[in-house]
Amino acid sequence: MKDHRIIKRVLLALAFTFFLVSYLFTAAASQSNQREISSKTSKAPHFIAYYFYTSKRCSSCYRLENWSKKAIRDHFQQAMQEDKLEWKAIKVDNPGNKHFINDFDLYTKSLVVVEKIGNKTVRWKNLEKVWQLLRDKDRYFDYVTSEIQKFMENS
Repeated sequence: MKDHRIIKRVLLALAFTFFLVSYLFTAAASQSNQREISSKTSKAPHFIAYYFYTSKRCSSCYRLENWSKKAIRDHFQQAMQEDKLEWKAIKVDNPGNKHFINDFDLYTKSLVVVEKIGNKTVRWKNLEKVWQLLRDKDRYFDYVTSEIQKFMENS
């Protein structure tokens, strides 16, 4: 009989420990999520570099996306690690993304840099010269990085 009671107590202690650890883990994860949400809704500006594209794409469209992504990731690595700048490629012909066409006056594949404070878009700029520079990688990279740098500094 004593052995059964000991086993019951051990099992209860293990179950209690399991639930306690689970609760503490969930609470810690929740606090982390709250910190992330509050940092996104703070007054500090957050920048997004969007590449907008459609289902129909040519080699120039792919080059525009690839060069833009590389220029941004190479030049703004620290800003991206600090979540000050993020890169997003958005397919605008998906139903949930069509609003971007009106939001940013899009008429073709585009690279647009956006400043947000919280969830509100404060300002944006379409880097329209990217199409003119698709034959010169160095000038393309210089243009993209300098325009984004100026945009971020002017917030």
